[in-house]
Amino acid sequence: MLIAAHSAGQRAALSDILCATRPGLSIANFPDTESKEAGEPGPTLHMAMVVEVHGEGEAAFGSLTQQVRASHPALPIVVIAPSFDRGAVGVLAKVGGVTMMPSPCEPSALLRAMQADPEAGGSLGPAANRDARAELGARVAASRSGVLHVEAAGREGAIHIEEGQLVHAHTGELIGAAAVEALLALSEPALRWIAGRSATARTIQHQGFLSPAAGRTSVKPRTTATLETGAPQDVLNKISRLAGTPDILAAYLLRDSEVVMGECSAELDPEILQRTLSRMSLVYHDMERMQGDAAGTEIQATIGEHRLVLDRLGPTRLGFQIGVVVRQATPVCKSLRRLIRQVDRSFRRALARSQTHAGPREAPLHRVA
Repeated sequence: MLIAAHSAGQRAALSDILCATRPGLSIANFPDTESKEAGEPGPTLHMAMVVEVHGEGEAAFGSLTQQVRASHPALPIVVIAPSFDRGAVGVLAKVGGVTMMPSPCEPSALLRAMQADPEAGGSLGPAANRDARAELGARVAASRSGVLHVEAAGREGAIHIEEGQLVHAHTGELIGAAAVEALLALSEPALRWIAGRSATARTIQHQGFLSPAAGRTSVKPRTTATLETGAPQDVLNKISRLAGTPDILAAYLLRDSEVVMGECSAELDPEILQRTLSRMSLVYHDMERMQGDAAGTEIQATIGEHRLVLDRLGPTRLGFQIGVVVRQATPVCKSLRRLIRQVDRSFRRALARSQTHAGPREAPLHRVA
């Protein structure tokens, strides 16, 4: 293992953790001036770990990683840093063959990095005529974590993914959803994949960018019942009325773990609430894959005075769920299951009617759970 850091203290600390995690591991420091001065051949290296800082001059982010890459062109590099912002991502994309690791990092994370296949999370490399949407979709489907760096026509940016979820994007002055739209619209982009977690602040809550619907990349408002959700209109109306029921603080429709419509009371933060319901949906789908039919149809969470309920709507294959938030110990809590079942029955009746005199159903949105 090759270790590089801006200070001797950082090198020693990382070396101690690695040796304690993997007894017998051979450590080499960068640069290995002693071996060069003695004219001795250097050790056989399998990986490098570089501790970067956000400094200036010789300590500028990426300077050490670039030196390691120049000395070892084919060596997989794990870059350890507190976070990886747009400047850091741009540097690492050009270095290539790197994996990001936010610090502070646990010994178990370092061990996983040493055991990982470097090719599975290495650089994608620049290539013309690649479809950014397809590349992004492949990594989302595989629940990967990393950053897709996109460059074309004088524009450069990146899309950050955590476990298959789009969490952040940036290009020029654009961030979040607007940046994703701009980057996916570029023709013949050069793409580079940087594996690992970027530890960036989340600027994206909606995950509908990879829908197979032709040309649809925009993120529409999620506070009305006028979206093209694929759900029957009377069901959307029922969910809107449910949100206005006394003691019900919020009601949302989700599809494939994405909040697509609904509303909440003024006392709640809609962005936080929608993000929470989306995460609950992901937890449910994870457990459903493990338990099968034994998982049931709903997941609940009680936090302080709030109770959150997420239940399936319609057939499983359509991916619809309803998310409801109520205040604990209120009369509606006793009738909540009945109200949700009423919406489900309306959904199934509308679906049966549409299948009687309609063509094939539109393909479901891309599943991100």
